[in-house]
Amino acid sequence: MFTRLIPFALCLISLASVCLANDFAGANSYFLFAVSDSDRLDVLDAMQSANMKLLRVFISIVEAGTKGSSAVAVNDLETVAVGNYDDTILHLIDNLAVEAHARDIKLVIAMHDRYSLGCWATDAYVAKYNLPTTNCEDGVPDSSIFYTNSNAIADFDNRLRHILNFQSPNFGVPWHQLSDAIFAFEVENEAMGHMDIVAPSWWCDRATTIRDVLGTWGIQISTGGGTDLPTSLQSQFFSCSDLQIIALHDYNLDPSYVASHVDPGKSQALASGKRLLYEEFGALGSDKQSQISTVVSTLISTGVPWMYWEITKPGAGSSNYEVWTDEPSWSTLQSASLTTNQQGGEFGWPEID
Repeated sequence: MFTRLIPFALCLISLASVCLANDFAGANSYFLFAVSDSDRLDVLDAMQSANMKLLRVFISIVEAGTKGSSAVAVNDLETVAVGNYDDTILHLIDNLAVEAHARDIKLVIAMHDRYSLGCWATDAYVAKYNLPTTNCEDGVPDSSIFYTNSNAIADFDNRLRHILNFQSPNFGVPWHQLSDAIFAFEVENEAMGHMDIVAPSWWCDRATTIRDVLGTWGIQISTGGGTDLPTSLQSQFFSCSDLQIIALHDYNLDPSYVASHVDPGKSQALASGKRLLYEEFGALGSDKQSQISTVVSTLISTGVPWMYWEITKPGAGSSNYEVWTDEPSWSTLQSASLTTNQQGGEFGWPEID
């Protein structure tokens, strides 16, 4: 059983203290900015119908037809060379932000994908720093240099600053001021995933780089998650003052396993002034719908908001983690999201209506 804790209090100090504790759901659709206009709006409309509040995307290369979708090829921000910025992807995400904002959905933006370092994709950092590559299915490459080489770290910090200072043509302000449409910036998706931890201060140092630009504009800074609950809940995250959101990733849907990590994680978060977001989970196979039903019921009971991986058009039926509205799993997610929004939650999220 999950233990319910005293709700995390984000108190708005005026004549009295008003402490908010709410819950919500969202979804990943990491390349949604690259798909056709009609498909993109269909996904956003589906999310709105479920009252989903967050949409997570990655700033990383997109291949044409990714996952059977209508996606066009989109370059990474630094496809040609490290430090040579092609803002096409930022413009596409900015357009998506407008469409999402109109539906009361905010973006979670991962500034980079760990798996672009010679795994599922090969970006400019691989060439510059001679990083090893694999096909990912046979093992994830050792990308330690990216996280430990001082020049690579400086290059990546420049990437972060460039993204944060990108001037939104739609909203008329730089992204670091766009709290109306952006909920959080993530240091990296699953940084150092499937590796021994080689640079313990890397997350916090990068969060400080982001904070130095963000200032007090109200956008949150997230870890970007780990490959499972243990790596998502590292003690260093709770002691870093510039990290605010501890993102949880895990595809083990066993309720007792989830409980055994989320319950103590909540205690740590509440004690350290952090918040938990169960940002990635998914199901596949012949019992996909029942798996989703079980895990979302579990997550609702935790009072921790959640985001499914992932909603795309088309989905994948039972064969993979993607879900679309033409399969039974969608009705389960939609109903669970609507239910979640009616819950009190464990943490205060004043950024979420």
